[in-house]
Amino acid sequence: MLMVTENARQAIESIVANAEVPGGAGLRIDAPDEPPAPSRMAPLRLEVASQPAEQDQVVAEGGVKLFISPRVAPILENRMLDVRVSEGKVQFVLEPQQREDQPGEPS
Repeated sequence: MLMVTENARQAIESIVANAEVPGGAGLRIDAPDEPPAPSRMAPLRLEVASQPAEQDQVVAEGGVKLFISPRVAPILENRMLDVRVSEGKVQFVLEPQQREDQPGEPS
């Protein structure tokens, strides 16, 4: 299942709040019309949605909701959604989840 970092959660919360949508809204993650090839990651489309589409997987993390299209759900399995800020712009990034038995990177 997709995990969300605290920074990504805050960014999603801000985006959804600024969109002035009804309570229960979330960020929907989908792919362009053509599904990505299994061997490479295609750009994903993120948009505020008032509710999930019929077959979306709903991930609730710390008060925010993600609606994940069935087309991209397999790609997001065992991934972590994070954000990077560069020149004042927020960019969502996907990282592999780190297993609990894996040592972290040295500081």
